[in-house]
Amino acid sequence: MAPLAVIVLSGAFLTASQGIWAEAGPVAQTVFTVALLAAGALAAVLSPGSGAKNLPAGFLSKRDLMTEASQQLHANAEATVILCELTGLSWTSRSEQPETVRRALEDALASLCARLPTGAQAAQWSEERFVILLPASRDAMAALNLARELCAGLASGPAFAGLATAIGCHAGIALAPADGQSFGALVNNAELALAEARRQQQPGYGFYAPGMSAASERRTALQRAIREAVSGDALRLDFQPVYAMSGGELTGFEALIRLHDPELGPIPPSEFIPLAEEAGLIVDIGAWAIEEACRVAAQWPPHLVAAVNLSPAQFHTGTLITGVRRALQRHALPAYRLEVEITEGTLMTDSELVLSQLRRLRDMGVGVALDDFGTGYSSLSYLCKFPFSKLKIDRSFAAELDHSASARSVLRAIVKLGHGLGMTVTAEGIETKRQLSLLRGIGCDLAQGYLLGRPAPLSDVAAVILRNFAQQLARKPRAVKSAAAA
Repeated sequence: MAPLAVIVLSGAFLTASQGIWAEAGPVAQTVFTVALLAAGALAAVLSPGSGAKNLPAGFLSKRDLMTEASQQLHANAEATVILCELTGLSWTSRSEQPETVRRALEDALASLCARLPTGAQAAQWSEERFVILLPASRDAMAALNLARELCAGLASGPAFAGLATAIGCHAGIALAPADGQSFGALVNNAELALAEARRQQQPGYGFYAPGMSAASERRTALQRAIREAVSGDALRLDFQPVYAMSGGELTGFEALIRLHDPELGPIPPSEFIPLAEEAGLIVDIGAWAIEEACRVAAQWPPHLVAAVNLSPAQFHTGTLITGVRRALQRHALPAYRLEVEITEGTLMTDSELVLSQLRRLRDMGVGVALDDFGTGYSSLSYLCKFPFSKLKIDRSFAAELDHSASARSVLRAIVKLGHGLGMTVTAEGIETKRQLSLLRGIGCDLAQGYLLGRPAPLSDVAAVILRNFAQQLARKPRAVKSAAAA
């Protein structure tokens, strides 16, 4: 079969999951493609404005363009298909400023028409989507250049007063026969390329790669696992101990969210947290983590603190303060025994909104820590705006200690800064005894890392507490003898 390129800038008409498509075989794939055409034809008939009248020069009806694309494939001819979608036209803008949105779409349509090469045909696929067919085209670089031009051109039209967000555009590219031998398969793979282009944000377009199928299946499975975990009991907290540098006394634990799925097994936070944020589920997960941490900490000795990480989304719900207060009251946990941790990225989402809620938490008695300190661009300005109770130095500094005098100098400055502002300073990521010794000498107050203790399931926390208690008791007689000898 001769090469065919499909470029999708969005695309959500009719697709099949990659796994199902691969197993379907040629007969089922043909049936799917026919169904795709039939669905498009029906939508073209039922969709307002999808008929041939009032179409710009060079534009066909949706049904006619799909027929043309099918004929190109059936004749084994080369062709390029581009499906464009505009982004940034929010539902708020649609409901409150329909005329502005209409003019924005008309401008994008005119911009697209002006960029169509000779011989190209196009159709409006839906309100925000446009399809371009380039007959007898097999040049991948030409397709990429056109996708780049469309992304730039459709996103750079005149600004309309009052439109809440800028208009953008993305693109995914799939090539036949390597990426599929039917229209449906090519569209499916172009969708995968588009999804990857969206995640990467820049440049906003790219080609399909075989690994995207497996990545998409993994992503779909993760999304399913996260939804089920929120509604079920697959989430749990592990607890990593934090120790005092001076005497090794256990001061508390950082609560870390863990997800175990029956089919996927343990899922690292680096995978499920971003997806939970995208799906809007991180707020529920974060609220659960606060509740669970308070419940568990209430069973510990009264000097131990539980630290919980907060997501930026939790500050935009209007329920964070109430949720924390209720969790503390429900489990009779004094506020000073709860600590919330945020990163500089959280502050950058809406600093005043976040800082105002952090002040309310501090007023309640809850500790507030600035996590991953030293990796951002403007942490110092936030230290002036808000009295954090703790600075947690990013683990990357501990990793550099052994072979970088500069890292040691920076750490000394950070510790001096933190102490000067009345903050406790925690060193994270400690993995060697030399790192621990250097950080103790620099003046860090608290220590956390694999050398001292890995995150432990709840069932092991009691053993960690008892072991440290026994160690502290064993140290006291030695301290008494030393004092007596002196």
